[in-house]
Amino acid sequence: MHLRLLLSTLLYLGLLLPAFAQSRSITGRVTDEKAKELPGVSVAIKGTSRGTTTDAQGDYRLAIADTGSVTLTFSSIGYQSQDILITDQAVLNITLKAAEQSLDEVVVVGYGTQKKKDLTGAISTIDSKDVAGRQTVQISEALQGSIAGVSVTRSSGAPGASSNILIRGITTLGTNAPLIIVDGVPVSTIDNVNPNDVENITVLKDAASAAIYGSRGAAGVILVTTKRSKEGQTSFEYNAEYGFQKPTALPAYVNAPEYMRLFNEQATNDGSSAGPYAADYITNFDQYHRDKPDVFPFANTDWQKTILTRATAPRVRHDLVFTMGTGKIKTKASLGYTKSGAFYDNYNYERYLMRVNNDLQVNSKLGITLDVTYKRTKSLSPVVNPLYEARLMPPIFDDYYSEGRYALGKDGRNPIAQLNEGGTNNEYYNQVMGRLAFNFKPIDGLTLTALIAPSFDFDRGKAFAKRITFTNLDGSTSAFSNQPRTTLNERRQETTNITGQFLASYSKEIGSGHNVDVLAGYEELYNSSETLTASRSGFALIDFPYLNAGSQELRDNSGSASEAALRSVFGRLKYDYQNKYYIQGNLRYDQSSRFNRQHRDALFPSISAGWTISEENFLRSTPWLSFLKVRGSYGVVGNERIGNYPYQATISFSNALFYQNGVVVPLNGGGQVDYAVENISWETTRTLDAGIDAAFFKNRLSAAIDVYHKRTYDILLALDIPLYLGYERPQQNAGIMDVKGWELETSWRDRIGKVNYSIALNISDSKSKIVDLKGTQILGSQSTFKGSEYNEWFGYRSAGLYQTTEEARQSPRLNTNVTAGDVRYVDINNDGRITPDDRVLLGGSLPRFLYGSTIRLDYQGFDLGLVVQGVGKKLSRLPDEIVRPFGEAFGNVPQEIVGKFWSKTNAAEVNARARYPRLSTQSLAANYETSDFWLINGSYFRVKNITLGYTLKGDVLKKLSLQSTRFYVSANDVLRIHHFPRYADPEAANSSYPIVTTFLGGITLRF
Repeated sequence: MHLRLLLSTLLYLGLLLPAFAQSRSITGRVTDEKAKELPGVSVAIKGTSRGTTTDAQGDYRLAIADTGSVTLTFSSIGYQSQDILITDQAVLNITLKAAEQSLDEVVVVGYGTQKKKDLTGAISTIDSKDVAGRQTVQISEALQGSIAGVSVTRSSGAPGASSNILIRGITTLGTNAPLIIVDGVPVSTIDNVNPNDVENITVLKDAASAAIYGSRGAAGVILVTTKRSKEGQTSFEYNAEYGFQKPTALPAYVNAPEYMRLFNEQATNDGSSAGPYAADYITNFDQYHRDKPDVFPFANTDWQKTILTRATAPRVRHDLVFTMGTGKIKTKASLGYTKSGAFYDNYNYERYLMRVNNDLQVNSKLGITLDVTYKRTKSLSPVVNPLYEARLMPPIFDDYYSEGRYALGKDGRNPIAQLNEGGTNNEYYNQVMGRLAFNFKPIDGLTLTALIAPSFDFDRGKAFAKRITFTNLDGSTSAFSNQPRTTLNERRQETTNITGQFLASYSKEIGSGHNVDVLAGYEELYNSSETLTASRSGFALIDFPYLNAGSQELRDNSGSASEAALRSVFGRLKYDYQNKYYIQGNLRYDQSSRFNRQHRDALFPSISAGWTISEENFLRSTPWLSFLKVRGSYGVVGNERIGNYPYQATISFSNALFYQNGVVVPLNGGGQVDYAVENISWETTRTLDAGIDAAFFKNRLSAAIDVYHKRTYDILLALDIPLYLGYERPQQNAGIMDVKGWELETSWRDRIGKVNYSIALNISDSKSKIVDLKGTQILGSQSTFKGSEYNEWFGYRSAGLYQTTEEARQSPRLNTNVTAGDVRYVDINNDGRITPDDRVLLGGSLPRFLYGSTIRLDYQGFDLGLVVQGVGKKLSRLPDEIVRPFGEAFGNVPQEIVGKFWSKTNAAEVNARARYPRLSTQSLAANYETSDFWLINGSYFRVKNITLGYTLKGDVLKKLSLQSTRFYVSANDVLRIHHFPRYADPEAANSSYPIVTTFLGGITLRF
């Protein structure tokens, strides 16, 4: 409420502040180096958003202040920008040179910046338009399809849901998440940053670029740079956005009479003489349902419809941004508020993000950066997963009695009652972070930086699961309930992270064409965390979620703490000669508290080189070639995220109850569970990369190609030890994994008349393969062992369905219950039986051939953006909620299988075409064993985002003190093409909140 009042007041005041100033006009023509007129060139007054564009003849007219001088900026895609100081001129003609800025642009790298044309490692960058322009709540989702080699997967569109990020595939059996650095400081998640605060994102993909981060760089590094104020900028910006979401797909289930008929069929298939539901019930169901709606089994409840009480879910966002860049102080402050709702009650996500970035120039040699950020998120969710319950529960169980009371459901298991009355989880996350940096330049070319960045997290959670008292149809209290008693679990966690750095960088041109850049640094990282949990049950007041209201006889508590530190020194040396020949070396020395004192030191080197062939005389005059460089790199990076104390023997405590002298006495005990391996150490990844960077036709067409090979050594494995030792299997450095892949990024940007446009495309592929696990196997439906891919599908080969009982009896079977209509498996080892020994690798479960494309167009204030993304190859398993009937032996029947399963009532030719096995609970486990029968082509294509905007500028807005106003509409995930049944989304997980399509509109006011 206070936020809305503040926003309304600011808007009102802004509209009441007309600006009165005398002005004059300046005119001119803009041409290229061949004197050809250039239409669509932006002509702007520097430091403001006021400006115009040239017409079809390259002419422009712009009103400027009548007194004083101003600077005009002329810019256009494919040409170098020019800043021209205007004093008393009335006419100004400009010639723009062909652009080389795409190569001269500065790219953020580890602990510094480099020009894009000078890079020798595999580095990709996207700017603020590619992040904020995707209109997502979380940055992680905005990265999907944006960068070659970066895989972003999600399983849910739930409020506040995040996505998993991988860079160049799987490198280890443990943590594969990349290191996230925001403005030089490591953070736990990229989603703690407001997408609208992002200036650019850089991804360090190979070891040569990531080795500067040493033991934390094995999974790649993502560098996020936030926006800062620039000289001459003074503005206030307000952005308001409202949207709604709807599911892309939802499973569908049969109605009550159909369920009873199918349940009867599975009962007779399993040997019963008849099913439990009388034929009269099914034939005359509509009449029974009218006459006896509250009597089992005459309900006809669409449980999904009962749970999903909203057809759409709301999404709201507000952003306030203040920018000032005058004199020696530059400040950019932002406050962002986001709230997302859900399709059902007791589920939402709310987030506040505040950021203040300050740059202070004390004198010509000393600058200070002081940044402060604050994050608060709150999430509310039910204690049970109502979608799982709703998709499991058959329609024959009632949700409400006719007069409105909650019905029993199935013996007190009523999904809508559990959602509304069964309690909620409340999670609160608070983070305060500061960043203080001193930049001192004692001599030309030398910069000394000292940085301290503390962050403090204060998190808490409250899970209050309430017992629901049901009544019978006659109004009496039922003996059934959803759970035995009401319980409350509370959690408190405090985390402190401190980053300290000292950097010294020096750049110098020596002689003619010899350029040297040197970086040396020292860094310390410290982390500590404490957690406290407490619980009680047996609450007399089920609407009072506080511990002291619970029973003192049914209570518990626990606590834990951890501490870790990393100390490092590192350096980088870069040399180039005449912008043609490049060589760069990185070296980092790490000491980690996660390892024994004798094994906590490690050295991570890398070397890379590049040759800009286009600077050679034999190519320099080639008109169609703008830039061509070949590069190669080799480096070593590590992974230290293997637990805080893996080398130490830890004691596990337990509490046992003894009956002594007629009294129950609790006694505490402890024992060593894990066998300590003192020489446990880093996981190490070595990467070899080769790449080509090229640009053509005055940089309108650019491309980058990379091929790489990564091998990770010393992967932690739980290896067998003699059972008589009495310990769990200890973790040891033993595994080896390979990743091979390639990447392609290309873009084209140009102009047609007054339309500026750009098209970017990326595609990549990687494959992770296990080289050695020292005999260890991780077996399951997705298995990992020597020779397999990581988490490769592992199961039986199928050969369709048995068509006759005799055919089944004469074939190898899993068990004697397997008969006509069941899945037929191949006897791989030809021993006459189907056993676990017949399981084989069926194919990789990880996505392959990832691709994405972005198209942008600008025309006289209008802007249009289109983003598509997809996966070219993937083996996926059909979700159980789409194809598996009678879950938990009583569950619902998916609509997808109706008319498509084998049935003894079908004609033989119909059964020969059956897609799904017969209905049976006895053969359920056999039929739904992991096999290629249930694997499907999981490739897909999505239209991720479409955004159309219009920016209004002009004298009318100036009188209202507005620099510009932008209106936009946007849609996310509006189209998908895939091979799944229409009831499923290719990215959604089993029983998860659905993937959503989002439609939204917004307005941005810039004062």
